[in-house]
Amino acid sequence: MKYTYLILLLFITFSCKTEEDKHPEMLFFEEALEKDFTVENVGNKPNYYSDTRNYVFFKTDNLASKKELIIYNKQNRAPLKTIRIDHLEFVIDSEGSIFGFNSESEKAISYEAPIFDKKQLEVVSLEQLSDNNLKETYATAIAQNKLDEAAATKLINEIRNKTIQTKFVDSLDCAIELYGSNELILKYPSKEIYVNDGLLFKGSFLKSKKYDMKDCFLAHTNLEETGYFAAKHLKLEDEITLAYHLEGSNHFVMGVSSNKLYYYEFRLNDKITKFKSAHPIKEIDNFEDQILLEMGSDKYKITTKK
Repeated sequence: MKYTYLILLLFITFSCKTEEDKHPEMLFFEEALEKDFTVENVGNKPNYYSDTRNYVFFKTDNLASKKELIIYNKQNRAPLKTIRIDHLEFVIDSEGSIFGFNSESEKAISYEAPIFDKKQLEVVSLEQLSDNNLKETYATAIAQNKLDEAAATKLINEIRNKTIQTKFVDSLDCAIELYGSNELILKYPSKEIYVNDGLLFKGSFLKSKKYDMKDCFLAHTNLEETGYFAAKHLKLEDEITLAYHLEGSNHFVMGVSSNKLYYYEFRLNDKITKFKSAHPIKEIDNFEDQILLEMGSDKYKITTKK
């Protein structure tokens, strides 16, 4: 079987069509642009993350040494606040409020629109509703009623279900799931709490309650697909494959990679430049008086020379 797989990979590798550089005279990215433009590598800048009716959020990616979320006014594009988000798992609701959990400090926090002041949320533990704790709490009732193991288990399940129903579900406005299926921000009329505990949905009764919970509306993530950020300056005109390669640590696990060339046209003001690149490049939406092009983990600020 392994030899059949290897033969198939070799067949794919050597039968796939490759091409020669269509424009050997064309300069590569930075060299081509430097005639009419200033090109500055600005590292890892924030780019569009999400938006609501009133706000636009820009976020650095996970490779940035300094992780930030920058909040802008959607109408006039003025910056409102910058929030450090190191170690923070968060979501943004449809009103623009930010809710999250900091894995380093183990604290749940929120930044509520429109002021975005930091507030610590209550972190709720359900340890008191565990099987062992409930059996200990109701040991007298279990003994007095001479309940066997099955009956005792039924009793504590009923107590847990009723407690969670009345304490967490009945008055709930909506729930926001963070990153784990049990990691939730629960929103009530006068407060929000954070809970990360499998006991919240232990058993079929509580699992059904989870699906009955109303999901909070979250911020949008498609603003860059509209005309909000204005016209683009970078256009991919063509791409070719120069060569294919077999890769892998051994003959049991192998794959096929390729070398490519991408041909672009860049327009800014009255200047037009064509260039090629061995790596894909994309334009990043931003509110500053500059153009940002992204290649890999780096971003390049492009301005017209005076």
